[in-house]
Amino acid sequence: MQQQSSRIKRFSINHQGRDFVVGDIHGCFDALNVELTRLRFAPDRDRLFAVGDLIDRGPGSDKVLSWLNQAWFHSCLGNHEEMILTIAPDSEEGRGWYRDYGGDWWLRLDAVSRRAVLAAFADLPLAIELETAHGRVGLVHADIPKGMSWPAFLRLLEMGDAETRSTALWGRSRIRRLLGSPVKGIDRVVCGHTITPDRKIAVKGNVWFIETGAFLRDDAAAGLTVISTDQLFQ
Repeated sequence: MQQQSSRIKRFSINHQGRDFVVGDIHGCFDALNVELTRLRFAPDRDRLFAVGDLIDRGPGSDKVLSWLNQAWFHSCLGNHEEMILTIAPDSEEGRGWYRDYGGDWWLRLDAVSRRAVLAAFADLPLAIELETAHGRVGLVHADIPKGMSWPAFLRLLEMGDAETRSTALWGRSRIRRLLGSPVKGIDRVVCGHTITPDRKIAVKGNVWFIETGAFLRDDAAAGLTVISTDQLFQ
């Protein structure tokens, strides 16, 4: 069973199949299809969770709505989705963002499609909590404030705390400063946002960073990290 709020979504254990987590997709949906085929992903019983930044930079961002409409696909809000929600394309800031960060696909969309995508992005949570056979897994796009427990983090997100929200969408301190202390109150946390050193999975305490820069590679499937929740506990 799935429980929802405006900022947090919680999912109970999947007794029917497997759960996977994917790093920042950035429009590389065709590459994701290749990887799911390799993993023999079964949409009727498996689930796929994303850490946000589904769009921009890569070649297939206009496919995002078809993915979000799949019952087995779930995502956090990323800073790229946030920018779509908050920046007007015809503003000075908007023109700079869409020019520099691969948002030209958005400018090409018709008005009806834009409204549908905006509605889907507005429904994305800031964090996901997932029950697994091995323990609870938290997903957030970027980071959690230093020294903050997972329950406190969720509580502040629910309250609309601006600083905590900013860290959730934009923070880089944990991976850049190599903070090794675990996030208390949760078994594992998975983040994206910052491309990892050597484009390989990085683990800081109980926090896994899985943004490995698929959009930067000729073979995007090879650069897209998709891991099962079982792997987080091995």
